[in-house]
Amino acid sequence: MRALFLVLLLVNLVLLAWGQGYLGTRESGREPERLGQQLEPDRLRILREQEQPTQAVPAVVAMPACKRIEGLGAAEAETLRAALAAEPGWEVLVQPQKGALAHWVVIPELASRALAEKKRTELRQLGVNEGQVVESATLGPFAVSLGIFRSEELAAEFLQSVGRKGVRSARLAKHELPADRHAIELRAPAADLARRLPDLLAPLAQAGVTDCPVP
Repeated sequence: MRALFLVLLLVNLVLLAWGQGYLGTRESGREPERLGQQLEPDRLRILREQEQPTQAVPAVVAMPACKRIEGLGAAEAETLRAALAAEPGWEVLVQPQKGALAHWVVIPELASRALAEKKRTELRQLGVNEGQVVESATLGPFAVSLGIFRSEELAAEFLQSVGRKGVRSARLAKHELPADRHAIELRAPAADLARRLPDLLAPLAQAGVTDCPVP
């Protein structure tokens, strides 16, 4: 019995010594070995998430447009060309123009200039910025010119557009452009041209406007 006790005690001592590593290496997997096998744990760091690259906002390209103002005298054409030549993004081309038949959107047969000016004020109140008082032997003595167009279709479309705003007295009439007139082609960003065109045409009572011819 005593011999068996001594044998068990010896076995326990051997197991204890092996467990403490005194008898050589042991299998890996326990916590002290896993910590020892880490590759330079002191150099580990948490990488911050990279910021998403900012996408460049595509530049908005202004769409160009071209309008042709016809029926200008030489002085009118030169004044308009000089005023617009320095505008960034604008191209101004002056061309000689022979006499031609055009289509006139006009409020005719106004008895006095005062009545014509009153009519023009009413147009502004309706949101129609076009309108120039003119003396006319055939449609007068006074009239309010709303626009002169080379194309009858364009003139009819314009007449309908002012009609939708409440203008009831305007109508179409034939208009012969004087000989030795000039035309100006304006090429510019569409939004700029649409904004500036009414002001450009306001002092040009005998001028007409149309789209530039297709090359």
